[in-house]
Amino acid sequence: MESPANPYSTPAANLYGASTGVSSEIVAASTIAQLTGTKPWVRFISVILWLLSGLVLLAATAMAAISVFNPPKTSAIPFGNGEFMILAVVYGLLSFIYIFPAVKLWKYANRIGSLGATRSTTDLDSALNEQRSFWKYAGIMTIIIICSYIALFIGMLYFGFSTALKSGAFPVK
Repeated sequence: MESPANPYSTPAANLYGASTGVSSEIVAASTIAQLTGTKPWVRFISVILWLLSGLVLLAATAMAAISVFNPPKTSAIPFGNGEFMILAVVYGLLSFIYIFPAVKLWKYANRIGSLGATRSTTDLDSALNEQRSFWKYAGIMTIIIICSYIALFIGMLYFGFSTALKSGAFPVK
């Protein structure tokens, strides 16, 4: 434990704002209050992501079971068994997309709790690192989704034009 500051010592100032390197630096109470106020919401979103991941995995399991146990000749499902199994695999992979952000948000909430107890900059750094990691993942997934939408749009345009040309809607001379 640190000894209290000597009121008779020469004052020191850090003009450049750099860290002193001491791990026992104390985070301001207002900063901790702001982060602690977000902790229940972070935990809530993390739980929702865990539930979504579980539900999507359950749907994938149900699709796989239907595909395996449904006889192909008497199939009452709109897809064939092969297509249903492909959907089951896709849903299974999609369920894992939700796990990473759920874990990162859960860890972020835990780090906020540690920060509230210790008030150390080390815990603040670890909490912010978990938050940074979550937002990096969210940004990458957003870029992937935007690129997928663009590719899907281009594919739909190509399919539409090629179908229209083949049907004779646009006579080619």
